Amino acid sequence: MKRRVVIEQAIGETRAAVYEGRRLVELYVDRVWTTSPRAGDTYIAQVKTVDPSVAGAWVDIGGACAPALLPFAAQRDMPRLTEGQTVEVKVLRSQVAGKGATVRFIAESDSKVGLVKRLSLHERLLEKFPNLTKDDASVNAMDEVCEAHIGLPGGGSIMMEQTQALIAIDVDKGASESAAAAANEAAKMIAHQLRLRGLGGLVVIDFPNLRQPKQRKTLERTLEDAFEADPAMTKFNTLSRFGVIEMTRAKPDISLDETLNDKWGEPTIATRSLRALRRLTREAKVSPGAKLELIVTQDISDWLKDAPFDWKADLTDRMGARYNVSVGEAVDVKADR
Repeated sequence: MKRRVVIEQAIGETRAAVYEGRRLVELYVDRVWTTSPRAGDTYIAQVKTVDPSVAGAWVDIGGACAPALLPFAAQRDMPRLTEGQTVEVKVLRSQVAGKGATVRFIAESDSKVGLVKRLSLHERLLEKFPNLTKDDASVNAMDEVCEAHIGLPGGGSIMMEQTQALIAIDVDKGASESAAAAANEAAKMIAHQLRLRGLGGLVVIDFPNLRQPKQRKTLERTLEDAFEADPAMTKFNTLSRFGVIEMTRAKPDISLDETLNDKWGEPTIATRSLRALRRLTREAKVSPGAKLELIVTQDISDWLKDAPFDWKADLTDRMGARYNVSVGEAVDVKADR
């Protein structure tokens, strides 16, 4: 299958959209100030504890990183590890919300503990899709994608709620012609949304009640077929008597939702601030000779004053020193021609 990625080097972040043919299938955002271990990164680690209860070892990979798990299973040519030993490892699963990364053994090492190589977003995607082609262009799709409530073409809807333990999804029949039609539409949409946003772990889906065995079997097949092209490993339970399907989807990296939103599903102050700067750069392209004023709310202004990167230098490189930032009641851009 032909795949391509569109990558945008935006202010404060790198955005990527992966397409299979013409279909958008995955979205990513990397923030420039993020230093936590990501899938594909390489570290020198020191063994802190060999832990039989997890069939692996807890290793220190340096800095402020949480202890990483080095499982013993399927680790070919790995020597018998001892506490204090240093080894080179590669991150298999990113560190998420303080939960340490999962790593695999590469080689023994005498080097200092810490980062060896951090992959760019493009490099991570090439490891996942080796034949990926690349275009440089704007990537705007993620500004609207992380919604909790999603409408279905036939009139139904789904509601997605993330907790620390699982993702709960409720399917509402709404104006759909039947519960079965809504359920099957929802199955396809759920597969698309989980992959698009990089969501995973335990997923519990509450479908409308389907009484006929044939309808129930059809729904199970529809859900499994919808995930067939997903490169992440998925597993499904059968539909319960209460209309619930439990499934799991492998999640090796930080999801789009975790990058853009807080635990309540609302855009973080960092996300809102970068969107304000993005709005300013868009206006600069359509008003090349104008002096621009970016009006932001007080909380965005406060974040920009102590931002974890030099956005002023980046902004000046892109549009010159023809902008000013002031505080108002809402985000807006005014041009003085």
